Amino acid sequence: MSEVFLVIALILFGLVILLTAAADRKLLNFVDYDTAPAARINRHAAVRLLLPVCVNAGCAWAAARHPELTVPLLFLTPLSILGTVIWIGTGVGRLQATPS
Repeated sequence: MSEVFLVIALILFGLVILLTAAADRKLLNFVDYDTAPAARINRHAAVRLLLPVCVNAGCAWAAARHPELTVPLLFLTPLSILGTVIWIGTGVGRLQATPS
């Protein structure tokens, strides 16, 4: 059952690569791109999206070692994604205040 966590981690890592490669494209729909340059916001978001990637990789390792923890560990995925979205959203406000 740990394959579920690995698939989610790979999908999120793909998003990290996409955000890193997409310099000036506006990809995130919950961010106001008028506050800072799009490339700067995308780099900021890509680094923070590594948190749910690491959480899901850790959950895959834990679920492989202890399969009975798979269902409780499923709750960590949406929590880590929600926390990352909040972290990105608040960080974009700080990007506006600091110079490039």
